[in-house]
Amino acid sequence: MDVMLFVDLIGWRRPRLVGPFFTPLCTLFVSLSVLPNDQTNRMNMLLALLVVSTFLAKSQASTGSNQQRNIILIITDDQDVELGSMQFMPKTLKLIKEKGVEFTSGYVTTPICCPSRSSILTGLYVHNHNIHTNNQNCSGPEWRRYFEKKTFGVYLQNAGYRTAYMGKYLNEYDGSYIPPGWNEWLAIVKNSKFYNYTVNENGQKDKYGFLYEKDYFTDLVTNKSLDFVRDHFESKPWQPFALVVSYPAPHGPEDPAPQHSHLFENVFTHRTDSWNHAPNPDKQWLLQRTGKMSPVHIAFTDMLHRRRLQTLQSVDEGVYRIFGLLREMNQLSNTYVMYTSDHGYHLGQFGLLKGKNMPYEFDVRVPYYLRGPGVPRNETCEEIVTNLDIGPTLLDIAGLRVPRKMNGRSILELLKIKKGGRKAKMIAPWRDTILIERGKMPKLKNIADRWKKQKSKFNKELRLSRECRKRKWQRDCVDGQLWKCYKTDDEKWRIYKCRENWNLNCPCERSFERMKRELDDEDEFLMNAAEEELQEDSFWSQGGWQESDETFEYNDHQVKKRHIESKCDCLKNSTHPIKYRFLKRGRKLDFMKIPKKNIGNSRKNCSLPQMNCFIHSPFHWRTPPLWPVEFGEFCFCQNCNNNTYWCLRTKNATDNFLYCEFVTGFISYYDMNVDPHQMYNIVYTLDVVVLENLSEQLRRLRKCKSDNCDKLGLPSWRSFKTSPSRTRKKS
Repeated sequence: MDVMLFVDLIGWRRPRLVGPFFTPLCTLFVSLSVLPNDQTNRMNMLLALLVVSTFLAKSQASTGSNQQRNIILIITDDQDVELGSMQFMPKTLKLIKEKGVEFTSGYVTTPICCPSRSSILTGLYVHNHNIHTNNQNCSGPEWRRYFEKKTFGVYLQNAGYRTAYMGKYLNEYDGSYIPPGWNEWLAIVKNSKFYNYTVNENGQKDKYGFLYEKDYFTDLVTNKSLDFVRDHFESKPWQPFALVVSYPAPHGPEDPAPQHSHLFENVFTHRTDSWNHAPNPDKQWLLQRTGKMSPVHIAFTDMLHRRRLQTLQSVDEGVYRIFGLLREMNQLSNTYVMYTSDHGYHLGQFGLLKGKNMPYEFDVRVPYYLRGPGVPRNETCEEIVTNLDIGPTLLDIAGLRVPRKMNGRSILELLKIKKGGRKAKMIAPWRDTILIERGKMPKLKNIADRWKKQKSKFNKELRLSRECRKRKWQRDCVDGQLWKCYKTDDEKWRIYKCRENWNLNCPCERSFERMKRELDDEDEFLMNAAEEELQEDSFWSQGGWQESDETFEYNDHQVKKRHIESKCDCLKNSTHPIKYRFLKRGRKLDFMKIPKKNIGNSRKNCSLPQMNCFIHSPFHWRTPPLWPVEFGEFCFCQNCNNNTYWCLRTKNATDNFLYCEFVTGFISYYDMNVDPHQMYNIVYTLDVVVLENLSEQLRRLRKCKSDNCDKLGLPSWRSFKTSPSRTRKKS
């Protein structure tokens, strides 16, 4: 056999990739070709060389230099944890969760598609890679010039891995190039779709249509991933691979496969405690002005939840098929599989119909699982892990050093800490705090001044006192009066509910006993007062302000809905954000039912400055289950520019809270030990010294660089100072 041919076959150019038999095989072949013909000397020298080479190979193996494993990273798009989506993916749970570790505190640091995906690829906070939205620099010049050249794909490829990326890449990816770091490439142009899309496959653009059997994008991603793995073991079995499987589900337009479109008809797991909990005068600007959902909004969230779960069935089947191939190739014990999402999602939480972008658990907490060699089985880990940790973890799995410029950390270190023992003592403690950020941070006023100003406006006692001073609430319970204010002996204002007027006031009003269970009188009184305040003073508001136990028929079923906006005359409300100037003129805006020919005009009317609004109509979903034509069209605003924030998410043995500062100057604090759904902002209960400490840690985190970001998440964060970036060695 030709020496160079043999060298190429066994991978001389990749000595770390062929396993512990590489050195003995090379030595044997070379020795056979150069040693003397004397049989005795020849055999003795061969035996000695084999012993030495085998010892060297075992030494190499003990250092981990040739123990590189296969890697599969599975990413879904917009998949929640809080709304219960994972419980409808039994195959994935059995194959990954039950055979690995579930990280129950898996978070993304920015709940927006492109920023989060950029953080996954680079291991950097958004303020360090500068992709703040789905538009600005998402796959733009700065990203391509610098950050795209430093993704985990580049590092793995340079280390000898055969790399592949299949599925959704970045929202503004135009398909004109193949990013560095990937040997095999299949990525959709622009955002997620299930039909009628274009992909770049290894440099060639291909268009797909509307035929399920060959065009459904989720299945295409699975099939191309299987083709890559199968081809890899047929052509280069000695070389490890790294595969990213980036599914479009359950992102809009939420088109399920035909065989799944009948499922989950009466599944309402998205109705968490915060579902339709509105309005929220103790939260940021957008939620102060968002009321309860109307019946058509309720139907929309229910149907959207159903469609999202249906799309995930194809992901569940895809995961099963990938594991089946790994088992067939006898590679399960040699492969790490990680499963996560780019961010969570909300469907009616705090009255918001759909979307992401919020700092609350439903948007920032994601599925987070790891299975592989040495990973414990069927265990849970409560420590905080993030999308920033994915890149460092994959590099650690490959036996590579993690660049210090990365802000995340390998979760393999966390597993070693959890395991305990001598090695665990040599590893730095795991952080308990992370930064959650959205947007660029300006310089804000002193935190104590902001707190005092906000307290005077939003503190419950002060708001109650301010409202009760109005003469209309100090009268006795006359006809039509719902509330009465009175003072206690200690001069505090309290609320008395005029019970005899409630049932007469509105025939669709919910019962007093149920209201008493859900809200105390003071909270409900202030929520009603917030409606009047918004109608008098604000530029716009959206949603309703009261609730009912009304039934609503759709899909040939009569389903009882809780927290549905009443249709009574006592409620004055529109499904569109209400512009105050129109109310002044006595004009009513109704975007519930707009003929198809007027869609262009309705989109114009739905648009508001500095707001992110959408129109839903019967023409949005083109696959079953369809939106009933008789439900018409509606407009809703799901986000606004001043929903810009920076938060601390802390979780340890004693503390479990979310602290946020908004660009408007607004401050919030939620104690998640007693309020897991972030219903009540208790920032006014904090001592000023505690508040200043939180604000200072937040200030440092939002400016952090390199691995100092991780250190600033430790309880001892005050002792760390910034230092020049350099490469850190793997622990």
